[in-house]
Amino acid sequence: MNIYQTYACLVIGIIVLGIVVNTITTIVKRKKLISNIKQLWKSKKTLEEFIRPNSRFDYQFNLRRKNYSDTLIDDKTWTDLDMDTLFHKSNFNFTAIGEMKWYATLRKMFTINNKKLVNQFKDEQFRVNVSYHLALIGKVVYPLFPDQIKPVKRNNLFMLCPFLPLLGAIIIFINISLGILIILFSILLNIGLSAHLKKSYSQDLKSIFYTSKVIKHSYSLSKIKGTPSINIDFQQFKLARSLSGFIGKADDQDIGGTFIMLFKMSFMLDYFFFHIIQFTYVKHQEELLQCYDYISTLDNHYSLVMYRRTLNTYCEPSIIKDKQQITFSHLLHPLLTEAVPNSLNIKHNILLTGSNASGKSTFMKAVATNLILAQTLNTATADAFSYKPGLVYTSMANTDDILSGDSYFMTELKSIRRLFNIKNNQLVYCFIDEIFKGTNTTERIAASESVLNYLDTEKHYKVIASTHDIELSEYLKANYENYHFNESIENNQIYFDYKIKKGKANTRNAIELLRITQFPEKVYTRAKQTIE
Repeated sequence: MNIYQTYACLVIGIIVLGIVVNTITTIVKRKKLISNIKQLWKSKKTLEEFIRPNSRFDYQFNLRRKNYSDTLIDDKTWTDLDMDTLFHKSNFNFTAIGEMKWYATLRKMFTINNKKLVNQFKDEQFRVNVSYHLALIGKVVYPLFPDQIKPVKRNNLFMLCPFLPLLGAIIIFINISLGILIILFSILLNIGLSAHLKKSYSQDLKSIFYTSKVIKHSYSLSKIKGTPSINIDFQQFKLARSLSGFIGKADDQDIGGTFIMLFKMSFMLDYFFFHIIQFTYVKHQEELLQCYDYISTLDNHYSLVMYRRTLNTYCEPSIIKDKQQITFSHLLHPLLTEAVPNSLNIKHNILLTGSNASGKSTFMKAVATNLILAQTLNTATADAFSYKPGLVYTSMANTDDILSGDSYFMTELKSIRRLFNIKNNQLVYCFIDEIFKGTNTTERIAASESVLNYLDTEKHYKVIASTHDIELSEYLKANYENYHFNESIENNQIYFDYKIKKGKANTRNAIELLRITQFPEKVYTRAKQTIE
């Protein structure tokens, strides 16, 4: 055996070894993945307990939000209600596109309401089979949507590069040294070109490869008993489905994935496959978007079932059609582990009074958040929850804006002013916490009374506002029902029961807290005398 034959055997050996290693790795990973998926139901955990640095879970929402009017959850309300935390707490999606749709759903862009599919996920075999395919799509790539990918012009000369090493292999039978030289030269050329060209279409490349996986697993999932049907001719994507297991290794970091990535670069296959299938994808954008929606919908219903399992209390809410009201029993805040439940029938506008830390803000956030969950996830953290659908707007966690130079009061003014700009005839739920607390008492009461009275005249508005100014209870008692939270002081300790009660607040605790928190006696005495 001469040196050329030795090199040839070495190359063939490396290729065979790489194939064997990749096959073994794939089998081991598959078994481990299925085992992990089976444990999720009992542990109530996500498959990935970390946020990927490349995650863009708000991408779909930001991409499509211009197509909607005032029906979405605006940024202020999202921030006030700490919905980012709720998103992460409720996100059990396996796929990047499922995660993006879940975020958009919580912003009221979509709804999750297929009860039959929800019940299907309670069956272990169905759940594991579907979850396995979803997990294989995964979150390695957060893709561009198919209708965003524009055709990238190809260089026909570069399309011949994958065949150069094969040409060298043929020439070996005629001239061994020349054949090996051509193979080595073409491989180095392909690796260099592949690395250089990929920079210009990297995101499109990843998105198209991700789409190939979506197509393949949409087809496989549609064959599982119990999954919804999808009206797509998968034959037109046969090549992409066949290649998805290979081209999907673009970002795998294991030994098998690294070998395949090196192999693809040696033959410049990424560039070749990209241009072979991209025009098919551009031609069939609508079908691809259906596949994206199919996968994300399955993923979202799995996530909903898992999220509900983490809740100590939840119900499927009912819709009230003919009355503008909210009725709930033992309502809890979904982000609190030891929340105190409250029950109420809200038929009219409400003014909440009470001391600091007595529970006003938490109660308002619980109602507002559950209105969003009811309309998006068909879920409420209560024993019973009935409501008329509508928009949700809040003005709560206002702060100074250093970048814009706005003071606290100016930020609050802008937050409340936007409530007057809602160009929509739907029912609007407004939650205003400690209205106009950023200015002096006299003007605060006057401005608050005027704003709340004005909102009361807007018949499609339902307002829940809170204040420390008990005087407002008298000024607004004709139009707003008074409710309050209170506290008790015993043995130099303050106790809150966090229960909502009918009527205005009848206690004040600020001066007594001076004493309890051990301010100088003179400070407490003088303050008490001034109050009297």
